[in-house]
Amino acid sequence: MSTLDIVSEDERFIVRTVRDFVDNDVKPVVRELEHSNTYPEALIERMKQLGVFGLAIPEEYGGTPVSTPCYVLITEELARGWMSLAGAMGGHTVVSTLLLRFGTEEQKRRYLPKMATGEIRATMALTEPGGGSDLQAMRTVARRDEDGYVVDGSKTWITNSRRSRLIALLCKTDPDATPRTGASPSCWSSTGPV
Repeated sequence: MSTLDIVSEDERFIVRTVRDFVDNDVKPVVRELEHSNTYPEALIERMKQLGVFGLAIPEEYGGTPVSTPCYVLITEELARGWMSLAGAMGGHTVVSTLLLRFGTEEQKRRYLPKMATGEIRATMALTEPGGGSDLQAMRTVARRDEDGYVVDGSKTWITNSRRSRLIALLCKTDPDATPRTGASPSCWSSTGPV
């Protein structure tokens, strides 16, 4: 039994397409891009064309959703070529999922169609200086005021932040909560809060 047997025939085609992309486009250039510290713009553009950024977004918002097993297989294929590409897709998917679950309908209609095509790319801001990705040690806080929220703190090592137009910022919103609770994500566009 092949791992592809767990997905539909249509999804097998998608996985094979991504596999071919990795073998033909990624593997021949990954070492050079990695060593020259060059952003893989052409590879990201090809991922947009393949619809990779819309795989977790419903059709009603312009995506081409796949099953969880298919998504995992696609992530594995991208990581096989270059982990950075799987990371670009993964962070983007987390933000689209947050919007789907917690966003207003206006936010969904405004962002998800452009996220599905990759026109708007998204990422998460979790890591803090001195604390790494230990979310229980998070120091960044968001306090409500009359105009919305005031965020106090800093984040670092935000994967794809220079190319992302939408960032999910995780901060403490309940200072009295236990270390593993009381945190909330908020989405920010390149022009301010969403």
